Amino acid sequence: MRRARRTLLLVGAGVLALAAAGCAEPEPEPEPLSMTRAAEVYLAAVCPVNEAWDAADVELDRLRLAATREDANSTAAFAEAMSVVAERSGAAASSLASEERAWPAEAEEPVAAVAETLAADREQASRVAALPAEDLVAYRWDGADDVGATAAEARAALGLPDDAAEACAAWRASGEEAAEPEEDPQ
Repeated sequence: MRRARRTLLLVGAGVLALAAAGCAEPEPEPEPLSMTRAAEVYLAAVCPVNEAWDAADVELDRLRLAATREDANSTAAFAEAMSVVAERSGAAASSLASEERAWPAEAEEPVAAVAETLAADREQASRVAALPAEDLVAYRWDGADDVGATAAEARAALGLPDDAAEACAAWRASGEEAAEPEEDPQ
């Protein structure tokens, strides 16, 4: 009798598991992005990365200047800046590659390529952050030309300005305008 009860319990558990699996909600369809919305999503992902790069470039310039005076001992500020580059690059890659949205057909491949370069940049930035000063001042970023060309293709596919800084400045300005409270017409 115990064996029959145990078998019934196991069969019952299996039926419940199958029923639960059959009742699971289907995966939601990706949000189709209009060209305008796609450009906004793209810039929201990449502009913070560009800002992080600007800060890292400043720290690298400081480090190189200090190296010319043989005073380049501390790489802490540069390492921190590169950590931010790595973090933001990873977040941007995830955002652009998200299956929650569907990019316009003409932008799908270029945006996917940018997501790949950002993922690679995240890995490289993490490694570079740990380099000693003497290696940093002479370091050349792997794939730098490809990154620029890929980003240019994505901007063109999304109808954005050729210049990344101009595109990000316009994106920031539109965000600031949207955040401003409306004036009371009284």
